[in-house]
Amino acid sequence: MKVTSGFRDKYCTVLENEKALASHVAGKVIDKPQLSLWMILVPIFFVFYFFQFKRYQNGLQTFKVDFIKTRKRVLEAVHQSLVDNKRVDIEALVAAGNVPEHARAAYGVWVQRLVVFFTSLLEAEGHDYSSLVKACYPKKSSYLIVLHGLNTAERDLNRALFPKLDNMDERTTMAIEAIEKSAAEFRRNLAKEIF
Repeated sequence: MKVTSGFRDKYCTVLENEKALASHVAGKVIDKPQLSLWMILVPIFFVFYFFQFKRYQNGLQTFKVDFIKTRKRVLEAVHQSLVDNKRVDIEALVAAGNVPEHARAAYGVWVQRLVVFFTSLLEAEGHDYSSLVKACYPKKSSYLIVLHGLNTAERDLNRALFPKLDNMDERTTMAIEAIEKSAAEFRRNLAKEIF
């Protein structure tokens, strides 16, 4: 995708915020192996720790890439629509998501909310994320309502996917709940920083 026009800086700013969200969620969801003194004293255990740590780092990276995939695709589509002065093709975005049929409606709602949110930010006047948000949502309550809508759409999508997930066990449920909770926490803390 070519990133051109006056929307370029805002696109990059919003993308960086989405990457920060992904990093925050990954850090909360993926357990970091702990190094203890005996691992340093017994070299074979340190080697084991090192391999666990490398696996942790790879897991973080993979999670972040997967977590941001749809968000980035939607942001790119919104940017291009503004550059070309055209409407975002939400149906094409939903189709590109490769989501099971039973969850498509929930996925479509989430994509629609992302489109509206990203469009507002890219059309706003500002030089950083905070100023873009304040230009769109002059009151903290307005911004929190939009964030609640995003959190709800994400939660509804996860619930729509639940019945068809392979290996749906207590750990999977806990991981999904941790993702939802940490994303909401990140957004809430960001709102506190901005307002």
